[in-house]
Amino acid sequence: MHDHAIQCIHDPMLVALSYLVAVLGSYTALQLAIGIPAARNQRDRTQAVLASGAAMGGAIWAMHFIAMLACQMDVQVTYDLALTVLSAVIAMVSCMVGLGVAGSGVFAWSKLGLGGLFMGLGVAGMHYTGMAAMRMAATVHYDSSVVAISVVIAVVASCAALWLAFNMRGAALMLGSALVMGVAVCGMHYTGMAAAEFVDGAFCFSGNQLPAAMLPVPTTVGALLILGFGIAFTLMDARELSLARRAERERDVRVQTLAFVDRETGLPNRARLSQLIVDRIRTRTADGFSLITLRVEGSDGSAPTPGVMTSLLERIQRNLPGAVVARTQPEHLVVMVDGRVDDVTKRSSPLIEQFAREFAADGRYRFTTNSAHCPSDGNNAQWLLLRAAPKSTMAEHFAPPVAPAQERSQRRA
Repeated sequence: MHDHAIQCIHDPMLVALSYLVAVLGSYTALQLAIGIPAARNQRDRTQAVLASGAAMGGAIWAMHFIAMLACQMDVQVTYDLALTVLSAVIAMVSCMVGLGVAGSGVFAWSKLGLGGLFMGLGVAGMHYTGMAAMRMAATVHYDSSVVAISVVIAVVASCAALWLAFNMRGAALMLGSALVMGVAVCGMHYTGMAAAEFVDGAFCFSGNQLPAAMLPVPTTVGALLILGFGIAFTLMDARELSLARRAERERDVRVQTLAFVDRETGLPNRARLSQLIVDRIRTRTADGFSLITLRVEGSDGSAPTPGVMTSLLERIQRNLPGAVVARTQPEHLVVMVDGRVDDVTKRSSPLIEQFAREFAADGRYRFTTNSAHCPSDGNNAQWLLLRAAPKSTMAEHFAPPVAPAQERSQRRA
C-alpha cells in the first residue's frame, strides 16, 4: 500500500441502489431473453437478442456508475465522456453477443461457456474502461491477482446469467434469478474496486470531462432505458402472443369445422357424431338412448336439395327438443334421442309417419329410416351406427302403414 493512498468510503444507500438497479436490469433482461429461443424467425430473434442484451448491459453499466458515486473520496472526480460512453457500448454489445451465442439453436454447454466468456470479458472490460475514465488528482494502481479474481467472477456470473435466461420460467423463478444475478454483478464490481488503490499526487486532465455531480443524469437515463426497453418489448410480446393465441384458436375452430362439421348445414358430421355417441355411452342413464337414421334421396338416386334437408332439420328440432341431430352423409340425418325404446317410439313415431306420408305423396324422393337403441342393441358406437342404417322398409321401432307408392319405390331401392 502506498503512503499517500486515498481512502474510498462507500455510501450504503447508493450501494443498495446499485444492487436494486442490477436486479431490475437482470429481471428485465431475463424476461426479454425468453423471446430468443421462442423466436419464429430471424427478425424476431435479432430483436430479442438486441433488447435483452441492451437491458442487461445497460443495467450493469448503470449499476457500475451508481456504485462509483457511492465511492466517497476526498478528491474531486470527473469522467472522460468518450470513455464513459465507450464503457456503456462495451457492456451492451458484449451482453448481446453472449446472449446471441448461447441462445442459438439447441442449448449446449459449449455455447453457454463461449457466450459466458464473451459476456464476462465484456463486463470486466466495461468496468475497467469506466475506471480508466476517471479524472482526478490521483492515480490508480491495481492488484493484479484481485483483478484476475474480478474477471473470473464476471465470466462465472455471465455463464450463470445465460443459463438462467434460457432455463428459468415463471415470475417467482425469474425474480429469484434476478436477485442472484444482482449479487453476482455487484460482487464483480466491488471486487474490482477492491483491486484498485487511489494514490494522491497526480492530475489527469481531459478536455471533455463529465463532473461527478452530473453522473446521476446518464445513470438515470440508463435505468430509464432499461425500463423503457422492458416495458416496450413486453407490451409487444404480449400483443404478439395475444394475436398468436387468437390465430391459433381461429385455426383450431377452422380445423374442427372442416373435420367435424357438415359444411352445408353446420351439423355434426359422422366423425363428430361418433365422438358424441362414445361420450353418451359413457355417461348414459339406465334408460339409454336411440339413434334414428333418416335417409332422403331423389327418385333417380340424387342427393336431396339443401332446402329439403333444412326443412327436415327444423321440424326434428321443433318436435324433438334436446335431440342431437347430425348429417353423416348428404342424404342422411341421424337423430340421437335419450330415453327407453318405448318412450322414444312414442315421441318420434308421429313425426316419422308424417315424413313417410309426405315423401310418398310427393313422389320425387324416397324416404327410408331405421333405428338402434343403446344398450338394447349394443354399446359400441360404430355398431350402433351400422345397426341404425336405413333399410328399404320402415324401422322396426317405427312401423306405420306405408303408402303403396312408397312400397313400390322401396322395392325398386
